Amino acid sequence: MKKRTLIIAAVFLTLTATAIKVVDDIIERLGMEQKFVQGNIISNIVGRFSYGPMDDNDNTNIVGDQESNFRLPYIPKLKLSTIISGDKAAAAKDLCEYIKKYINSEEFVLAYNKQRENAMPRINYGPSLGSLKDDIVVYQKNINNYKTDTKYVAEQQAKLDEAQKKVDAILEAAKKPFPGKASWEKKYPLNPAVLVKQRLQEYLQLAATVDFNAVLTAPDKYNIKKFVNPAFEKKSNKWKAIYRAGKEVNDVVTAFVKDWLKGDIISANKTKMTASTPTTSTNNTVVKPSTTPDKTSNSPTTKVEEPTANHTQSKTDSTKPKKSLLNKVKGKIGF
Repeated sequence: MKKRTLIIAAVFLTLTATAIKVVDDIIERLGMEQKFVQGNIISNIVGRFSYGPMDDNDNTNIVGDQESNFRLPYIPKLKLSTIISGDKAAAAKDLCEYIKKYINSEEFVLAYNKQRENAMPRINYGPSLGSLKDDIVVYQKNINNYKTDTKYVAEQQAKLDEAQKKVDAILEAAKKPFPGKASWEKKYPLNPAVLVKQRLQEYLQLAATVDFNAVLTAPDKYNIKKFVNPAFEKKSNKWKAIYRAGKEVNDVVTAFVKDWLKGDIISANKTKMTASTPTTSTNNTVVKPSTTPDKTSNSPTTKVEEPTANHTQSKTDSTKPKKSLLNKVKGKIGF
């Protein structure tokens, strides 16, 4: 992989890992889908890439825990090359603008709150809050789609009522201490602005320690370069990502972050993202078309597959890239 590709990859990693922003066009220029990018923004802000309930294996923002605290999303090589051959500083500013725009959007608030609920540790080893709420959405859709099938509607309503009782019980129990509550609230504060501000400040502190004039060795037989200074070679992946992005890019990002910190981190007046690129789906249910037409319509209806409330597996990580670019290139950039 060419050095210029590695540099722009580091630019994106630096920005998303520290939670910054851009114009919708930059995402298209990077050859990425907005839904995928937005999922990465939230996960990198939180420092967690699982959507299931937190458990004893979850950590809380450990600085040295690189793999779980940030990930570099997959970006097509040709798209990166095009960006890097142009105005890198302008591209970095655009990316900053996008991230801030998203974080100040209605979609971000909804997506963050949903992830927060999904991550809430199970109370008394029962179903998770997030899975129960997903089930309720499914039951309600079934009721709406089959209003004339009174028997089926009654069954779905009974299941909905039972799921709602469990949700109410969890919310009531959550008012008291429970195992993992402190870690969960630290990882997912009620007000996400607290977390975003923390990430912005962390970026400034880390970027200030980076020596952009640090010298690398010549490539070894594996084409791997290392820092001449052994102390730099031991630095974190985030530090090295900032170094690879370069001073020009990080000067832009630093100025942007400082300006952001002067005002509201998340404005009370939320914006809306592009309608054609929704942030989250209403549920994770597989939808199957039914060959039986609705009695009240001449067209086929869609019946939502019934969920199981006792989810034992974490939800699929929708931010997981096709192939981890971080793992693919970290050996070539001194990680």
